[in-house]
Amino acid sequence: MNGSGIQVREIDSTQIESWRQYVLAQPSATVFHLPAWSEAVVKAYGHRPFHLGAWSGDRLVGVLPLCYVRSIFVGRVFVSVPYATYGGIVADTPEASQALLEAAQALCRESGAQYLELRHRDPSGLDLPEIGQYDTFRKELPARPEEVLEGLPRKTRAAAKKGLGQLGEDSVAFGPEWLDTIYDLYAYTLRRLGSPNYRRKLFRHLQRGFGEDCVCLVVRDKGRPVAGVLSLVFRDEIVPYFSGSLPEGMETNANNVMYLRLMEYAVRRKLRWFDFNRSRRDNHGPHAFKRYHGFEPTPLHYQLYLCRARQAPNLTPSNRKFAMASKVWRRLPLWATRAAGAVLTRWIP
Repeated sequence: MNGSGIQVREIDSTQIESWRQYVLAQPSATVFHLPAWSEAVVKAYGHRPFHLGAWSGDRLVGVLPLCYVRSIFVGRVFVSVPYATYGGIVADTPEASQALLEAAQALCRESGAQYLELRHRDPSGLDLPEIGQYDTFRKELPARPEEVLEGLPRKTRAAAKKGLGQLGEDSVAFGPEWLDTIYDLYAYTLRRLGSPNYRRKLFRHLQRGFGEDCVCLVVRDKGRPVAGVLSLVFRDEIVPYFSGSLPEGMETNANNVMYLRLMEYAVRRKLRWFDFNRSRRDNHGPHAFKRYHGFEPTPLHYQLYLCRARQAPNLTPSNRKFAMASKVWRRLPLWATRAAGAVLTRWIP
């Protein structure tokens, strides 16, 4: 308990629903703050959870979903939240935020961790250095499905129309049965990009945890899936998170069709926001693709508490070692990268 009377302790199994309800009611919370995300991560990767809650009396006033990761690349670290775009502290007051931070810092010191990473979407008000290399892309959706196409930038609208002409109006399919197909498209795309893929288990546990709020969409060319995306619904927004496509899909504008239909689906479901996720500023392809669809970048406010580490880690392709590995990765067979990626990503949260 700190001087403000806030008590911080680990959230136990009897308090999961309180945690979920708190996140759903908090305007600054994201889909990655939900227990379902952290539970899927723990089940897929086996990381030790240290989910912290702040209480004022018997009232929950803040949460910090947190995992302890043992990495061969950076050592032992605490991350909120692994494999997620957003994370960090969500709290009612600055006092509750500070209490959660102090508890997490104490965990770092006691465990000998290298650092604590908090993936805040918005400024936190905490006195910690920021990692200034990511932008996020989020836009309000129109009121009616037919307004989605007309709301796209001119060139994107033309590409989507061309794709619909090439592929047909019935080329898009929704349903949970497409989960493994989307995973295969995603793993193929990550190999092409020179990046390791997450485990198939993560996709499956997310689908079990989110139920109908895990949305699977594929685009087919003459019946063959050529592009797909797994999205998560949170309150009034949809978050397309894992996607992939074959070269044939890129040639037929399948990605443009895919996101058009996903936005239309979100509008029909009465959702208000489309969250296109983060991109590194130096990763010009994805960054430009999102702007091409009418989304403008907003800086993310990731923060670090350095414990044993002397400087911030660099696990991005700007690290020369990773850049070299990425070139080799693209040349490996898909079966090898799919298996190796499932192992490597345990150490790159």
